[in-house]
Amino acid sequence: MSQTKFLLVSLFAIFILLLPYNNTLLAQEEPTDVLSLALDMFKFDQYLPALDMLEANVESNKDNFNYWLYIGLARQRTKQFNKALEAYETALKLNPDAKNLKVRISNLKKSLSNIDPAQIKDFKTNEEKSKWLFDEADSLRRDKKEEKAFRTFIQAVEYDVKLLGNDKNFVRRGVVFYRLLSERGGEYSKLFYAIFKYFEGEISEAFNLIKDFKKDDSKKPLAIQRLENYYFKKLADANNQQNEYEMAEREEKRKKVLEAQAKLAKKDKEDKEDKDSKNKISNKDIVSLENEVSEESFTYDIELDFIKDYASEMAKDKVKEYFAINNMTRKKKIISEIGYTGCSDEEVLEVIADGLQQDGMDFLATSVDALKTMNKPSNEKIVNILLNLLDAERPDHRYMGVQGLKYMSASPDKILPKLIDTFFSENNDYLRKQYAECASSYGKEALDYAYKLLEEKSRVDRRPVALFIHEMTGEKVDDLVNR
Repeated sequence: MSQTKFLLVSLFAIFILLLPYNNTLLAQEEPTDVLSLALDMFKFDQYLPALDMLEANVESNKDNFNYWLYIGLARQRTKQFNKALEAYETALKLNPDAKNLKVRISNLKKSLSNIDPAQIKDFKTNEEKSKWLFDEADSLRRDKKEEKAFRTFIQAVEYDVKLLGNDKNFVRRGVVFYRLLSERGGEYSKLFYAIFKYFEGEISEAFNLIKDFKKDDSKKPLAIQRLENYYFKKLADANNQQNEYEMAEREEKRKKVLEAQAKLAKKDKEDKEDKDSKNKISNKDIVSLENEVSEESFTYDIELDFIKDYASEMAKDKVKEYFAINNMTRKKKIISEIGYTGCSDEEVLEVIADGLQQDGMDFLATSVDALKTMNKPSNEKIVNILLNLLDAERPDHRYMGVQGLKYMSASPDKILPKLIDTFFSENNDYLRKQYAECASSYGKEALDYAYKLLEEKSRVDRRPVALFIHEMTGEKVDDLVNR
């Protein structure tokens, strides 16, 4: 069976496992204190599923100021601005003295007049929610907010599992990211690793990972407990671990009974101490709510060595794929994806070198863009290719050559003579400036070398070098010639 066919069969198998459970996380029974769970979900950027939960419980909380405040914030954060305004205005009716909320409503009304109506959301179906979340995840990935992108992707899959058939490599990246993070002891990373292994189709491994995660008795945020219970039950079923499922379910019910009894006892005690306490209302202000979310939002403190390991791991997969296929469109895409990793291992640079030598401006531009992310790699083969591009007939090819050289680390004695010769023979003023800027990007070492070249020339031969230095520093050409 071909690799592509095997992948498609595997994905279909995952769909079959997942489809019976699609959206059960969103519909499962929630704790009595819905606001506490919603706030916790906000802190993990789970605004859309939190909103679904809030709206499902609105009938029993329709006179609760805080409830409408939470709904308004969740709607605003998910770009449902008109519906957010409705929720805020309902909250204001319940608490007319909420000054900060009045300001929020006024500002939102003003901003609505400047927002493109196409950007205002009003989700009708789970597929619409999934698409929006997936687009958000992709945008976060492009902004290099990788971990937040992964958590957003998980939500998108919960709304529409069919995303796994066209996931833009989110699953593979998520598996690698959370495996490396869990090896370093990242908080809750084993849970997210289990989820992505599940998405990858590794059911048994995912189940064992989540079992280990459940053994940790440390106090976990409500949002994490919610994900943990949901995926444990799903994986237990998928892994045919029905006995463990039932035992865990019985234990969960027993815990809930004990917790309910403890809450009841506490409530009785509070009622005796203050009979009027149940009539007291503590209204959370919109500013304090947003502060609480922003100050305590969950983020990982990612260290540089982790970023390098992650980039290197992802790049290895891409290098293998690049040299194993003949599809030129896919090859170009791989160069772009490798560029995103920022990795500059020698194997990666072989891919870039190959891309620079392919036909077509698209390949050339994509390869140069990839170099831009690599923190000035040193590679003689690539430098030579770029220097040769300076002799190209087409100006756009010469431009790509000089741009690529800006992103490389090379000895000035290798590149400067070529830049000066090309500068002097170039008719395009814009490109002439680019050659000088390229030399300047190599710093003082390049300038010192230019002065050295100037000194080695006789006075009658100095003008080309002097013109070049003039572009770099602004010094007068005649002064340089007569130096």
